[in-house]
Amino acid sequence: MDATERRFWRYVAAQWRPLAVALLCSVGVTVITGYTAYLLEQVIRSMDMRDSAMLNRVSLTVIGVFALKWFFSYGQMYYLALAGQWMTARLREDIYAHLQRLPLGFFQSRQVGSIQSILTNDVPILQSAATMVRDVLDAPLRIVAFLVYIYLLNWRLALLATLFLPLIALLIQRLGRQVRRITHQTQGALAGVSALVQETLAGVRVIKTFVAEDREIERFVGRNREVLRHSLRGERRRARLRPTVEFIGAASIALVLWFGGQEVARGQMTTAQLLSFLFLLHQIAQAAAGVGAIQLTRSQVRAAAQRIFREALDVEPEAYDAPDAQPLPPLKGHIQYERVSFRYPTGEPALREVSFEIQPGEVIALVGHSGAGKSTLVDLLLRFYTPQEGVIRLDGYDIQQTTLESLRAQVGVVPQQTVLFVGTVAENIAYGKPDATRAEIERAAQLAHAHEFIMRLPDGYDTLIGDRGMRLSGGEAQRIAIARALLRNPRILILDEATASLDPLAERSIQQVIEEGRGVRTTLIIAHRWTTVQCADRVLVLERGRLVEQGRHEELAQRGGAYAKLYQAALLEPIG
Repeated sequence: MDATERRFWRYVAAQWRPLAVALLCSVGVTVITGYTAYLLEQVIRSMDMRDSAMLNRVSLTVIGVFALKWFFSYGQMYYLALAGQWMTARLREDIYAHLQRLPLGFFQSRQVGSIQSILTNDVPILQSAATMVRDVLDAPLRIVAFLVYIYLLNWRLALLATLFLPLIALLIQRLGRQVRRITHQTQGALAGVSALVQETLAGVRVIKTFVAEDREIERFVGRNREVLRHSLRGERRRARLRPTVEFIGAASIALVLWFGGQEVARGQMTTAQLLSFLFLLHQIAQAAAGVGAIQLTRSQVRAAAQRIFREALDVEPEAYDAPDAQPLPPLKGHIQYERVSFRYPTGEPALREVSFEIQPGEVIALVGHSGAGKSTLVDLLLRFYTPQEGVIRLDGYDIQQTTLESLRAQVGVVPQQTVLFVGTVAENIAYGKPDATRAEIERAAQLAHAHEFIMRLPDGYDTLIGDRGMRLSGGEAQRIAIARALLRNPRILILDEATASLDPLAERSIQQVIEEGRGVRTTLIIAHRWTTVQCADRVLVLERGRLVEQGRHEELAQRGGAYAKLYQAALLEPIG
């Protein structure tokens, strides 16, 4: 058992109470099954003796014994299912909680569908581990108990019958290795399908715009057939086990009938004992098949557990706070970048020795070509990443030495891609402050110039807005996102190209928000439209990760440098 399996089995062991009850019930089932062989012998003996009274007693005993077995069988199945359901529920909760604490780079380097596949495809496989626990003890117990019984009945016949057991064990071991390898491939292919489905559903508007439905169907069919191919390979391997074991068992039974018949003819055993022997031999064969199922299930569980730990639980969580981190006091909004450099794990430097200072209440625009480092700059301020060199300070405090919660609580962010959740308008605005009163929510909406259109909605603030805000226009969704950011009264507001997809009316609303916050909060704008840049107190120009210019719009436009070139190009071909 490797380290991954040991870690997984700790989840199984946590459900020891229902598993213990299930195992006790399994012992009861095994004892009753063994006793059934004795009752079978007594039934046949009573018929040979033509003893109707004995036959009646044995028949009534059979009814009582199987009634008792019903309760044991029910308890075995229910408590195994209970343990399996609780185990997978806890595992899903741990995976989800861990995913929430992973750094932003983890999600940027993986497809969402691949991550979802861990919860929807890998975790359910592990539910079978609870049944495997039963079989690990139950199958060997049945084999040992019934072997002892048949050796007591006739040791010569029992020795002949067990000659085939080593062959069955070898077959099970070989198939187990093959199934484990195929399970790895199948789960990987399923992750690819999940990723494709998530991608195409998110981009359904683009697909329909370019009439690419048939192409996407063809792509899905290709991925789905790959899953089918791997699954069928696994099923072929698994399908071979039971008939092969049954064939070997049939050969064993044929030998037993041949040799046992001679034993009965010589008077070494009775016909009733031979039939009882065959019944127990059948039970041993079923238990041996159960051992085979253990190996196949273990192979599947091991493959799924390795994916879960490798792709999720073993990924280092976001480094939240230094051991000596202190909470930030209420900020004024003074920002300092001191020779900050940053490089992503794969790629060239995103920022190179960037230094600048922003005074409290200033409105700062960040401009530059795509990939210049604008978004990286604000991601570092939010501590989504840690710079390799340099220091970022807020009101003189090194942000790496402060608590993350106290930092992000005082920074409001309006992303370029608006994300709204299924729920009411009020719930979406209050997402960052769940205990906000209705008055606070409405005040934030008024600051974001969203109150008027919200009141025109069918149920006002209680209107359900659907998946990703699909019932709202882009400008309306963006203003709700701004209200959400303003609700916590942040000292620093970051607008990440927030006006990129807005109509002129909505854009004017954003500019009003900026103007009303001037001198009240520090505002950083990753600028997309020059009308927004022109209202900034200062413009920072980034080029290939370096800060190449800074100043007011008017002076930079006349300087003839990098900003002037960007501005002239935008005048000829306006952005957005």
